[in-house]
Amino acid sequence: MEKLKFVSLVLILCNALAFVSANKIEKRQGDFVLQVSLDGGSFSLAYAPENSRNRTDFFVSHDDYATTYFSLLLDDAVYRLRRDSVSSMRSTESDLGAGLVYRVKDKLNVSMNLSFLPQFSGVEQGLVKIEVELENISSSAVNVGLKGVFDTLLGENSGIHFVTARYPYVSTEETFTEMALLQWVRSTNGNESIQFLFDGNGISSPRLVALANKDVVTADGWIPNTKAGRTFNSVFSYNNSAVCALWNTMSLTPATKSSVTFYIALAAKSKVPPSAQFLGKKEGSGTSTDGDEIVYTDEDGVVYTVGDITDSMLNMRYINDLLDRIRKLEEDPENIDRNELLRLNGELDAILEKVRRL
Repeated sequence: MEKLKFVSLVLILCNALAFVSANKIEKRQGDFVLQVSLDGGSFSLAYAPENSRNRTDFFVSHDDYATTYFSLLLDDAVYRLRRDSVSSMRSTESDLGAGLVYRVKDKLNVSMNLSFLPQFSGVEQGLVKIEVELENISSSAVNVGLKGVFDTLLGENSGIHFVTARYPYVSTEETFTEMALLQWVRSTNGNESIQFLFDGNGISSPRLVALANKDVVTADGWIPNTKAGRTFNSVFSYNNSAVCALWNTMSLTPATKSSVTFYIALAAKSKVPPSAQFLGKKEGSGTSTDGDEIVYTDEDGVVYTVGDITDSMLNMRYINDLLDRIRKLEEDPENIDRNELLRLNGELDAILEKVRRL
């Protein structure tokens, strides 16, 4: 009898483990892990070396990564792409990635696909491609918006929550609308880093990126109610920052599709995450507008002309931040990123030329 009880217990445990496995798809590239979960309709990324108990999550993991997700704006209503907010959901899987397909109000199929890029070893650096495809399955045209919310945590203990190509540090709320200048957003604890690539060849650049308190970007409204210079504190959470990206609204006629593509770069062991350089030169770069002389074009295709320098860049805070980034690069000649140094000096030259012409 005791033996039968033991066998029954083993079978129950095996069934439970099989259920968990069936509801989570995990893909690994070296020490980086991508996980897609059907339990909540969520996804996660982590640095988790094999044969080690150490694990660093790149997103806040509470409640099955409930504060990292995509949202839709459809018929003036906001739908989070999570199990409890969609009509149905199923998982997909490929050799290097996994994804989820959501059905929303019998009007849209939304396919979220995440996959590792094979050209990265995945030992100290990795790269994940994110593609969200929207298909109109209704009989009438729809207007739909896409938003991504990512509850980061690596930079919160350092006091420097984020680093971008535009600012060497972001420690209070900011909203950006010029992706060619922002380029990327990085959250790092000094050892592990996650970097969102929002501009580059083949990237669907958002129309807005907000860095704000988690409660601000997860609120019910569509556009985050940010306030420049406000701390990352709220009534419910302290020092809790997150990234929000908002893409342009798309108009889809029946049976048509549209998609948004961007990349998330990962790094460990104090390495710098990959930039958009691997994508090649951005299409359409290298040409000037309004007769302005091109001051500098880097190998990523980022073009600085006098016309590209906006009034928001003609202030001492921005220029001091730019000089600070140049100074920090020059202080480490052995590990200097010369392309980044050239790019920053090119931008500084463009600002000075703009001031000269005023």
